[in-house]
Amino acid sequence: MSLRDYCGKTDFSILQFIFKMTEDITEKVKDKKLHHKEDIAQYIHEHMDHFFQKFQLKQALLQTYKNEVFNSIMFKLKPNLSL
Repeated sequence: MSLRDYCGKTDFSILQFIFKMTEDITEKVKDKKLHHKEDIAQYIHEHMDHFFQKFQLKQALLQTYKNEVFNSIMFKLKPNLSL
């Protein structure tokens, strides 16, 4: 049984999104393209809104997913970026 089978398609794609965004933001900070925590938060929210458009979810569940994704990305970034 693979992780995708265990989690399901939706949760697996959300996990992939979290890891991809974390790597992308880390690279952009190293390249000095993102400087402040507010810039990073805006960047995450813009990409998150685009990512979640493909899902047919109730508004409450969608907002919960967005909050959890945002918090997960910011938590993973803190040790590396000293935010």
